[in-house]
Amino acid sequence: MAISLNIYDPKDKKKVVKVHEVEGYDLMLGTIEDFMDIIDMDKLDDDKEVAKMVIKSYKQLKPLIMDIFPELTSEELKNIKVAELIRIVPQIGSSIMESLNIVKNSKN
Repeated sequence: MAISLNIYDPKDKKKVVKVHEVEGYDLMLGTIEDFMDIIDMDKLDDDKEVAKMVIKSYKQLKPLIMDIFPELTSEELKNIKVAELIRIVPQIGSSIMESLNIVKNSKN
């Protein structure tokens, strides 16, 4: 599953200056654990709930986003719209569930 993250021009907030994309990445167990600590997986279908989670846990979410997008810089992170984070959090959750399902199926 591909996940992309748009970086916007700090002076022209409608202009995308860069796109970070990851596909086929493996989440580390620690990343999954951290994500599960701050995100309620049962509420990922509700944009308002995701927005609340993103805003409430931003300080914890920031290093996770940097881990998932290794080329992302701290300066670029400042130029991401909150709507972008709200959009990718459910994608990350789906990727985690997909990874856990692969692990579960490989044990059978």
